[in-house]
Amino acid sequence: MCIEDPGQVVAIDALGAVVDVRGRRRRASTLVVPEVAVGDWVTVGAGTILDRLDPAEAAAIQRTLDTARRTSS
Repeated sequence: MCIEDPGQVVAIDALGAVVDVRGRRRRASTLVVPEVAVGDWVTVGAGTILDRLDPAEAAAIQRTLDTARRTSS
């Protein structure tokens, strides 16, 4: 199972979206969640946006992942 950091949609075009994840931008398909908009927080898996998140949920997930990374190293 792959655990991804939440990302924020920074651009949308005919090919999909550009998502910023911790300062790194990557392309992602909008096939599963076609209604995403610039500014939305999302989860991305296998190059596809899988879900939209509200900003508080995205922040909570990020804190949890940060804590897990600190304790596992």
